[in-house]
Amino acid sequence: AAVALGIVPFAIGSDTGDSIRKPAAYGGVVGYKPTYGRISRYGLFAFASSLDHLGVMARNVYDTAMVMNVVKGHDDKDMTSLPDDGKDYLATINNSVKGRKMFYIKEALENKDNDPELEMVIDNFKKVIQECERLGMEVCEESIDKDLLLALYPTYMSISCAEVTSNDANLTGIHFGVRGEGKTPDEIIKDARTKGFSELIKRRFVIGSYVLQKENQEKLFLNAGRVRRMIVDRMNELFKDYDALIMPSTPDIAPLFNEASDKLSDEYLLLGNHLDIGNFGGFPSISIPSGFVNNMPISVNITGRAKEDSLVLNLANKLEEVLGCKGMVAKDE
Repeated sequence: AAVALGIVPFAIGSDTGDSIRKPAAYGGVVGYKPTYGRISRYGLFAFASSLDHLGVMARNVYDTAMVMNVVKGHDDKDMTSLPDDGKDYLATINNSVKGRKMFYIKEALENKDNDPELEMVIDNFKKVIQECERLGMEVCEESIDKDLLLALYPTYMSISCAEVTSNDANLTGIHFGVRGEGKTPDEIIKDARTKGFSELIKRRFVIGSYVLQKENQEKLFLNAGRVRRMIVDRMNELFKDYDALIMPSTPDIAPLFNEASDKLSDEYLLLGNHLDIGNFGGFPSISIPSGFVNNMPISVNITGRAKEDSLVLNLANKLEEVLGCKGMVAKDE
């Protein structure tokens, strides 16, 4: 909100499944999750170490690239950080995109329930594709096994909850974290964790503990890792023929506060979970505003090959120029 209103020119955030790109999409700003390790995570409180990325929110792609030029690079205090790629992202941001190829996932754009809001999102996306083609790009439809797509969210939950449970095992209320009350160590830990965590976090710790139990590791944690590899392999196969994946960032507009939840639901939209793919493979991924539905911002997302941050920023910048949504939320009065 501060970025959208122009209070600050940019913000740094973390993204484990979509936590930069989806809020940016809902708020009408640009959200960029770079290649895994492109920005040091030193100082970030770990959630899921194999999925966590640091990234940027800004009012436009140019500002995003400017910030990335400053914050990218290797850090001796983060062993997962990549060497600086030595590229000036601003130098290539205006390169021609003529001849570039992108694809979208057919199965994720289904609207079997004829949801009117989703239909407007899809209509907007079709207009975005037309703009891509006017820029000289080719956008094609591709299929991915629906069972694999349906596995995105449970795979993300299994891996991320297991990793956060391990990462935060030190939050006992004894030697780290809010001090708990009780006569025994178990009572102190139980009190600290009962009072110190929200319902959402406690739910994730419970899921993670279950996934990591010896009798569940093969079925849940290790299988989730296998599914993750299958998804990444399929994406890398498509990236042999295409420069990027382009999709609506979300299937809807921002939810009201009392409607937002991460509880498992019978309602499952593939379009609501495809951003996880960028974290599974460490792919650079950016959401840019594309218009409005019911007077609320919506967005499209571009995800590219690992380590090709400069190309993803280039594609997003050229598309931003023709969509007419640059800095669209805050207007000069």
